[in-house]
Amino acid sequence: MRLPIRIGILVAFLLFIASAALATPPQPTYGTANVDGNPGEWNLVNDFFSLMYRAGNPSKPVESRAYLRYDCSTQTMYVLVLMEPNSVGYIDPNMQTAWVAINAQNNKVVTENSGDDGIPPDFEWVGQGYDGDPQHVRGYEASFTIAPGSYNIIFHIDVIDSSGGQTSASPGFPGTGPPLVIDCSTGVQKSSWGVLKLIYR
Repeated sequence: MRLPIRIGILVAFLLFIASAALATPPQPTYGTANVDGNPGEWNLVNDFFSLMYRAGNPSKPVESRAYLRYDCSTQTMYVLVLMEPNSVGYIDPNMQTAWVAINAQNNKVVTENSGDDGIPPDFEWVGQGYDGDPQHVRGYEASFTIAPGSYNIIFHIDVIDSSGGQTSASPGFPGTGPPLVIDCSTGVQKSSWGVLKLIYR
């Protein structure tokens, strides 16, 4: 095979593999993250998973966004929730205000009370006190263990405005959430090596 053709095939193949790694809901991005309250390692385009609306109602304003990564080797899901620029996340010390649930809101898999010891579930606020108020946040990072499979996932955080504390949640809240499919099959990796061998025969 002529070299320019090989190079063209290789470039196209690498672009295909890169696109397969992106979050394509209902699947997350496949990778890891560090739950430390610093969202710098997240890719806000590739890792995006769901919009979050006032009261989980898509007819109301978008107030935050949820991002996902999944590590197949440890069966760990990583979550980033970030507020929209004009929205303020809110910590209510008297209530559970930030959490992720699977299939039903009473099946919470991580909350702001989970702590952060490096063993999922872990939780850290993002930007707590960024405006001088320790009850105001820009979002949160979290992790929890979950096996591959098909689920519904619910993201939740409180927001505050002139009318007081409110809910920002994924669509379907409070009863359900967006579909989540975790697939750790090795088909892509196996086919990748096969294609590379064909290119360089």
